[in-house]
Amino acid sequence: MKSIRARLLIALIILVAMISLLAAGVTYRRVLSETSTLFDYQLRQMALSLRSQISLAPRIEVPPDQGDTDFVVQIWDVFGARTYLSRPGLPMINQTVLGYADLSLRGQRWRAYGLQTADGVIQIAQPTQVREALARAAAVRVVIPLILLLPIMIGAVAGIVSRGLLPLRFVTTEVQRRDVRSLAPLGTKNLPREIAPLVGELNRLLERLQRAFSAQRAFISDAAHELRSPLTALRLQLQLLDRAPDEAAQREARGRLGDEVERAIHLVEQLLALARSEPQPIGDLQLVDLSAAAAEGIQDTHDLALSRNIDLGLDAMPNLQIKGDREGLRTLVRNLVDNAVRYTPPGGTVQVRSHAAAQEAVLEVTDNGPGIAAADRARVFDRFYRRAAEQESGTGLGLAIVKAIAERHAARVSLDEAPGGGLHVMVKFPRGS
Repeated sequence: MKSIRARLLIALIILVAMISLLAAGVTYRRVLSETSTLFDYQLRQMALSLRSQISLAPRIEVPPDQGDTDFVVQIWDVFGARTYLSRPGLPMINQTVLGYADLSLRGQRWRAYGLQTADGVIQIAQPTQVREALARAAAVRVVIPLILLLPIMIGAVAGIVSRGLLPLRFVTTEVQRRDVRSLAPLGTKNLPREIAPLVGELNRLLERLQRAFSAQRAFISDAAHELRSPLTALRLQLQLLDRAPDEAAQREARGRLGDEVERAIHLVEQLLALARSEPQPIGDLQLVDLSAAAAEGIQDTHDLALSRNIDLGLDAMPNLQIKGDREGLRTLVRNLVDNAVRYTPPGGTVQVRSHAAAQEAVLEVTDNGPGIAAADRARVFDRFYRRAAEQESGTGLGLAIVKAIAERHAARVSLDEAPGGGLHVMVKFPRGS
C-alpha cells in the first residue's frame, strides 16, 4: 500500500476500534461487577427494613400473590420456627445463613443475605439468574452508546487525516501547475515543519534546473553565434574557389578552405567536449590513475607539438589514484596541453607534472609562452571568451571545458605566472580511497 492517507486511516481506524472495543469490554465487566454489588446492597437494605417487623409476622405461611417479585423473604423466630415466607409456592430454602452467601436449591443458584436480630433471623434471597440478567441489561445499556460512537470517531479520524494532509495536496497542486518554463520557487508560507524540508529541497532543485536551463540557452546561443563565423568563411572560400582564374589561385583557395574546415571541425569537437563535460551524477566516477590519463592527454597533442617544434615533457607520479571519469580527465589534460602548445612560440617548452600533496592529487601544466594577464585570468574560463591581443585563433572553449570537468571532479583550477615566464596551471583533485 503506497498511499500515506490510506495507511494512516487504516492504522488509526484499527487503533480507535481496538480502544473502543477494549473500553466497551472493560466497561461491560465493570458494570456487571458494580451491579452485583448494588444488588447485594439492596438485599441488605431490605433485611434492615424488616427487622422491626419480626414480632408481627404470623406463624402460618401467608400465600399473597407475589409471583412477579424477584426476592424471597423468610423470617425465623428465636426458636428457629419460620414465621414468614413471601413466596410459599417455591421450594423452601431451609438453610439459614448470616451475611452474604451463595446457595443452591434444586440446581438453581441463589444469592442470600441473612440478618440476626434480637427477635430472630431475616433472610432475603434472590435468584442469581435474575441478578445476572438485570446486570447484563444494565451493562448493555451503558456499552451501546460507546459502540454507536465508533462510526463518529472513525469519521472524525478521517477528517483529521484529510485536513492534516492538506499541505501535501497544496504542494502537489503547485507542482502540477508548473511546466518546463515555470521554475519559480514553491510557496513556503505556513507549511508544517515536516513538509518544509521537502519543499525546500524542491525549491533548491528548481533553482539548479533554472541555472542549468539558463546555461544551456546561453550555450546554444553562443554556439550558434560561433558556428556562424566558420560556416560563413567556408561559404566565402567556396566562392573564391569557384572564381579562381588559374590553378595557383585554386590551390590557394583549396588550402584556405581546408584550414576553415579544420577550424570548424575543431570548434564542433570542442562544443561536443564541453557538452560531455557538464556535471553528471557522481556515481559515474570511478578510481582512475591521474598520471595515466595525463599521458593519454599528452599523446593526443603530440603531433601538434611536433609540428610546432615544442618540447613536450611529462613528469608523472605512478599510480596516482583519484575518483573520476578517465575520458573526462583525458579531455581536461588534452585541452590544457593543447592551449599551452598553441600559445607557446615555436621551439618553446611545455611541461606536464602530476604528484601527490597531502590529501590531494595535483596536475600541473607549465609553458614558456606569453601567459595570461592577471586581469584576464578569471574571464578566460568563460565560454567563447578570447583575449583581444591573441594572435592564435582558438575557439574560446578550452579552459571552459577544463573548468566544467574540474567542477565535476570537485577539483580546483588556478592560473599563475610560471617562474621563467609563461603560464602555470594547477589542478588539485581530492585523493581517491
